[in-house]
Amino acid sequence: MTRYAILLSIAAGAGVLSYGLIVDGLINQGVIVALLGAAWLVLHLRRITRFTDAAFILFGLISAGVIWAGVTHWLALAGMVFSLLAWDLITFEARLEKLSNREDAARMEWAHFARLGLVIGLGVGGTFVAGIIKVDLTLGSALLLAIVGIWGISTLVYRLRSRE
Repeated sequence: MTRYAILLSIAAGAGVLSYGLIVDGLINQGVIVALLGAAWLVLHLRRITRFTDAAFILFGLISAGVIWAGVTHWLALAGMVFSLLAWDLITFEARLEKLSNREDAARMEWAHFARLGLVIGLGVGGTFVAGIIKVDLTLGSALLLAIVGIWGISTLVYRLRSRE
């Protein structure tokens, strides 16, 4: 199941970003992003995982570029979330392959999907709430809020991983 989720995440991430660029009139850039997504798929199917981190960083930069190009931020967010999912699941799949007991692997897989869904849901939900609520902050208070948020998410991830 993890393998299919990886393939779907890579294809959806590249597809969403390509769609956003093509609809916005940037056809050449959209085709390039689609080709980069196809290259990531081919590399993953051939079990070449050395470039997973680079592909994740590249698609993160593309997501930022899509926002800069004026495409709706929801498409960029979706592209970033799918890229994050693919990157995480590829790393998780490598850990699963080292297990000898398939029952443990299936249980770990479901637990990982549940935690991943929680983290992604909180992130997307937070983005949605941030789009609705407008608060004027000074630079200092924004930095403090960002530090507290990073600490909170790090604590959540640490506690979820300690139960694994």
